[in-house]
Amino acid sequence: MAARRRKSGTDPPAVTLDAQTDAGPADVVRRAPFADNPHVGARGQRTQQRILDAALKAFGEGYERCSVDTITKRAGCSRAAFYQYFSSKEDVFRHLTGQVARALSASTEALEAVTPTEAGWLALRAWVSRHSDIYERYEPMFHAFQAASESDAAVATGSARWSVRTVSRIRSRIASTTLRPRELDPVIAQLLECVTRTHDVARILRSAGARHYGEDRVGDALADVIHRSLFGLQADVNVHRPPPRRPPPLPFDPVVRDAFTKGETPPERTSTGRKTWEALMEAGRKVFVERGYHRTHVGDVVEAAGISRGAFYRYFENKDQLARTLAMRAMQTVSRVLAEIPAPAPNDGASGRTALRRWLRRYDLTQAHEAGMLRVWVDAALQDATLRASSAPALDWGRRVMASFLERRGFGDVDTEGLVMLALLGSFGTRERTAAEVDAAAHIIEQGLLGLGRR
Repeated sequence: MAARRRKSGTDPPAVTLDAQTDAGPADVVRRAPFADNPHVGARGQRTQQRILDAALKAFGEGYERCSVDTITKRAGCSRAAFYQYFSSKEDVFRHLTGQVARALSASTEALEAVTPTEAGWLALRAWVSRHSDIYERYEPMFHAFQAASESDAAVATGSARWSVRTVSRIRSRIASTTLRPRELDPVIAQLLECVTRTHDVARILRSAGARHYGEDRVGDALADVIHRSLFGLQADVNVHRPPPRRPPPLPFDPVVRDAFTKGETPPERTSTGRKTWEALMEAGRKVFVERGYHRTHVGDVVEAAGISRGAFYRYFENKDQLARTLAMRAMQTVSRVLAEIPAPAPNDGASGRTALRRWLRRYDLTQAHEAGMLRVWVDAALQDATLRASSAPALDWGRRVMASFLERRGFGDVDTEGLVMLALLGSFGTRERTAAEVDAAAHIIEQGLLGLGRR
């Protein structure tokens, strides 16, 4: 089937954050008490936009590292000018989050009827393309969101409200589906998380020279998986033939390869040495998860571990080496479970469904335990080209495991949909899931990825 592509070609509208993101864009105004007349002209609007553009880039280098000084230096304006429009870096972030929310909401409002036909597929493909455009425009916000939501309740609650409204909007566009009403919302919610995570994984893989995962190919794969999840396998509508050449594996550098494939080995065999090593590993994991990659310093780790700096440097050259070791340990733990995913078949019946759900619960518990460190590493990689290069081969390994899992189905672009499946499991494992959410993930795997009908 020929690839069908839609690009929106329009920039997302700029708006301020509001509890109701459906409200119209607010005027640019100065904050009291900076002006008796708060409304500004074209020059003031340009100043505010320059601050927003500078903040967007600054947040891309890490939410924790960003400050008002960082933003004003990038914007080429004074702190006084900044405070005419914003009260803090958090205020700027909320404003930008509002822009993202409004752009995504407008994209969903533009979603045409989602039907089992090719027209329904095209409607989903156009929506995926618009989502990709918004991600590209506001990529730093997607990367910084988790850290911001953990420290700013307004961001977290606003996101939760937006998610509920978006799921409702998409549900209203679906003409019919194989899903029962109570099953539909959890499936839509997980597909939404999967779309954004897919952009993240594709971004990291492309940064390592993996040109096989272009925007059009990834967009087609996402539309196919979403459409099959809603309506089942239809070879003439939601299946794309793969390109003639399969993407080659991304090579690990020797240090990361050894850490990932063999695991780290404590450099000392003595009981005291092993205890010191494990104290550093445990303290490092705790501090990185709590503070993030960029805000963590060697001093924080040794204080948490209750050891000296000298002891730290006996095992690690710097915090980067510690973070890499911790990330590889987490990836190794998750990879062992990932490789054991059972493959349901049409004749498995209830036993196949039960096995997949049991595995998903085990994966969820494993991933949830390791998710904090993995998120630290992925967030750092998205903001740092060197770390990105180290992370890409491990993600590509996971993608290849998923592609091998999908090969037995005998149709479609398993390499790119393997990336989508890796993203689905990555977003699924960020927190402990309910029984309904486990069922939703299983449905997406069974019907959306494997093409199995309801049983």
